[in-house]
Amino acid sequence: MPSLSHDALAILLPLGILFTALLMFGIGLVWARYRDKQNERQEREKLIQAILDQIEPWAGSRSYAWVWYQTYPISALGGQTAQQLAAQGRAYEVIAYIAHIRQGGYA
Repeated sequence: MPSLSHDALAILLPLGILFTALLMFGIGLVWARYRDKQNERQEREKLIQAILDQIEPWAGSRSYAWVWYQTYPISALGGQTAQQLAAQGRAYEVIAYIAHIRQGGYA
């Protein structure tokens, strides 16, 4: 079995430790990004459900609420649908708009 000199070990050992640390750090970053995307997706789904929950009594059913969510242009929010606004990260504006209407405000 060939043996390495002390000089070679002095060079290779820190490089091995550095490589291992970088590998573990990289895996941690990948996991953190995956976790963040999962959290964002769950938050977006919760907001969509909140919008549909508020619209369902007016629409008459969940399926009609879904149709409204996908097709009804909201003029007060630039003529975009709730789905388009949610995709842009503006679901809270849709929820605020619906709350405004529920309190007797104008569409």
